Amino acid sequence: MSSGRVLWWVWMVALTLLSGLFRPISAASPAPAPVDKNSPVEVTAERMISDTHADRIIFSGNVEVRQGELLVRADRLEVTQERQSKQVSQMVATGHVHIVKGEQAATADRATFLGSEQKVVLTGNPHAWEVGSEVWGEEMVFLLAEKKMIVTGGAQRVRMHLLPGNGGLNVPAARAKVN
Repeated sequence: MSSGRVLWWVWMVALTLLSGLFRPISAASPAPAPVDKNSPVEVTAERMISDTHADRIIFSGNVEVRQGELLVRADRLEVTQERQSKQVSQMVATGHVHIVKGEQAATADRATFLGSEQKVVLTGNPHAWEVGSEVWGEEMVFLLAEKKMIVTGGAQRVRMHLLPGNGGLNVPAARAKVN
């Protein structure tokens, strides 16, 4: 895979993870400034495997993706593209997934982005928060085009913490744990 194609893939990884993933948590808090799509993307990892035949790039070992105020960390990130259109079809981040954009953040064991569906699915103890709200569940689905978030419970019920105050919602980020 050419270096230009690798850079395109890296840019697509960052772009899809920037897509307003956390906006549906609370409409009361101000929207973060959009990230300039032309700002540099930096991916660091202990290893990268580019498989042209499978249209896939795998980053592994302390993976970090940075663009503007976006930071994505995971143990592994696998990016697959559609053979014909060359669009990203799926990205899967696994192992200690941590996504931060401004004051919005999420953690999970796995984050899957489905390109054609404009959908992000967090599984494995997903927890998302922003100033004013936190939510936990068994699965979180972000429908990016619809700006919609669906959280489902399993053995544990869905939990959301909201604390009125300061003219809106105000909850300290990431303090509680799933019971």
